[in-house]
Amino acid sequence: MQTELHRHLDVSIRPQTLLRLAQEKGLEAQSTSLEAFKAKLIMRQPMSDLSTVLAQFSIFQKVLDRPEVLERVAFEVLQDCWAEGTRKVELRYSPNFVSQYSQLSWDESLQAFKRGLEQGLYRYPEMKAGLICITSRDAGPETVDRGVEFFLRNQEHFVGIDLAGSEVHHPCRLFESSFKKAQARNAKITIHAGEASGPESVWEAVELLGAQRIGHGVTSIQDPQLVEYLAKNRVCLEMCPTSNWLTRAVSDLSEHPLPKLLRMGVPVSINTDDPGVFGVTMNDEIQICREKMGMTLAEIEMCHRHASNSSFI
Repeated sequence: MQTELHRHLDVSIRPQTLLRLAQEKGLEAQSTSLEAFKAKLIMRQPMSDLSTVLAQFSIFQKVLDRPEVLERVAFEVLQDCWAEGTRKVELRYSPNFVSQYSQLSWDESLQAFKRGLEQGLYRYPEMKAGLICITSRDAGPETVDRGVEFFLRNQEHFVGIDLAGSEVHHPCRLFESSFKKAQARNAKITIHAGEASGPESVWEAVELLGAQRIGHGVTSIQDPQLVEYLAKNRVCLEMCPTSNWLTRAVSDLSEHPLPKLLRMGVPVSINTDDPGVFGVTMNDEIQICREKMGMTLAEIEMCHRHASNSSFI
């Protein structure tokens, strides 16, 4: 079963939908063509670092301003996943990110996204989907703590919780006390780690925050003991090839550690991360794994099995 574990719902808006919404708000001229908009929006070459990439996301925040917009976005993302052949998907979003520019409360955004997913699942009854609540480390410990509390109050609506953002200035250890609360409630936990920082970030994610999966985990390959731990404890790495190249987590796709880690026994999954700004589908990522990394069809299937087996749904 083709399964995706790491796809940001709030940054997966279709370019044509994003353009229409931006034009409605006066963020884009009515004369802007879809081709011109995509040329400006979609990243084609590596940025200077992860923080530079994250700064590109503000247009998504500015259009997510009404419940009906969130509802539509969730439905269309599920529709896109179905078209890509994905039959199980976990969609993550940050309540803080979505509400930063709008007047929507965190509860309103959750309910709107839920309605959109429910419509999608009604349309595609063979599909499985779930929401992951993101806490944004860049917003600081207090906001992360608020995010954890929000997740715990609404735990029946989420399949798991995540800590996202740049690790460089916001290491995992700063959020240990917040995530202890989630661990006490047997929450399913995935943590962005080993993307902008070294393997020590992954160690902190699993040892201090209770991560059962790791978002990216690219630098894990630098620590043989960590690789052994991930393999032994079946900690799945949610790897996103195009994203890792564009954020400079890897310098060249042919050098991506995904196939090596897979062959060393680490559960690895293939994901799109932020298709709205990276302009990729699951099929694109699979093609990269085949053509740039030399992975076999059997290895691709193994990644799908790891994803399905590691899913929080």
